[in-house]
Amino acid sequence: MSTMRNTDWNGWEVDPSTRTSVHAYTKYEILVDASVANDAVTTIFTCDRGIPSVNLVKNPSIEHATISEFTADGSAISQSSAQADDESNSLLVNPANSAAGEGFYWSGSFSGNAHDGEVWLTAQCTVRGASASGDAEIVIQDSDGTDLIAGTSVSLSTAFQALQVKYHIPRGSATYRVMVRSKTQHNINFYVDKIHVEQRLGDSTFAPYVDGAQGLNYEWEGTANLSASKRRAGISVIRGFTLRNASGTAADIVYVGLDVDAAAGTGIPVYGGETFTTNWPIDFREKITVRAAQNTPAVHGVVWGIHQG
Repeated sequence: MSTMRNTDWNGWEVDPSTRTSVHAYTKYEILVDASVANDAVTTIFTCDRGIPSVNLVKNPSIEHATISEFTADGSAISQSSAQADDESNSLLVNPANSAAGEGFYWSGSFSGNAHDGEVWLTAQCTVRGASASGDAEIVIQDSDGTDLIAGTSVSLSTAFQALQVKYHIPRGSATYRVMVRSKTQHNINFYVDKIHVEQRLGDSTFAPYVDGAQGLNYEWEGTANLSASKRRAGISVIRGFTLRNASGTAADIVYVGLDVDAAAGTGIPVYGGETFTTNWPIDFREKITVRAAQNTPAVHGVVWGIHQG
C-alpha cells in the first residue's frame, strides 16, 4: 500500500528560491512539430541539463586535415572520407600486420590534486572495420607506452561500435597516452571517429560525445576542429515559451501541457492561426507536450529556461 498522505502536499509543489526566481533566462531551445498527432500525446520538449563536459581532443571527428595530435604506432594513419560516424570524415588506420597492438595514440598532461577529489581520465571513440574481420581495443598508457589499463574491445564490423576506457589519476602530474589499436595481429584497416578524451573531477562518467559542431550548448574553445570543445548545461527549468499553431483553421486546436500529458481537459488550447506566449515567469521542470483536437496541424516556437533550479 502507498505511504503517500494528504499532508505530503507541500512536497508536491515547487517553490523557486529568490535566486532562481530572478535568474535571467540564459537558455533556449527551438520547438517544432510539423504534424501534431490527434490520437497520441507528443512530447516536444524535455528538461535535461545533461552532462557538462570538455573534450580535450582538438580534431575529434577528423574534419580538419591536420592530424598531428595523433601519433601512428605500428600503422599508417590518414584522414578519410570513406566512412564517418559523425560529419564527413574519420581517421583511417592501416595496421602494419607485424604484431598485435598496432594503431595510434593521443597524449596529454594530466594532474590529480587532493582538493579536486577523485580525478579520472576518461576516453572513448567509435570504430568500424573496412570489412567484418579483425578487432580493435582502447587502452591508457603511461608516457613510455606501457599499458596502465585496458578498456573495451570489439570484433570489427562494417558498423561503428563504441570503445571506452577510464583511469583513476593518482596525485601529481604526468603524461598519459590514449591508444586505439588492433588487439591481435591483423591487416584489416579500421576507421576511428568521435574521439573524446576528458579529465573529469569527482566522477568517472562517460559523457556523450562532444565537439563544438554538435549544436546548441556546444562550443569550440578556439578554432573549429583545431581546439578543445565543451558542452554547456541544458535547460533544467522552463521559465517561459512561445508556441504558434500554423493551421489556418481555427478548429485545429492544439492542446499544450506543462509537466502533464496534453489533452482537452488538461492542456492550454491554442487555436489554429493563434500564438500562445507566457508573459510572466513560470517554473516547470519536466516537459512540454502537445496533442491536436483534429487533423495534424504544425506548431513552432521557442522555450526559455535556466540551467538549474
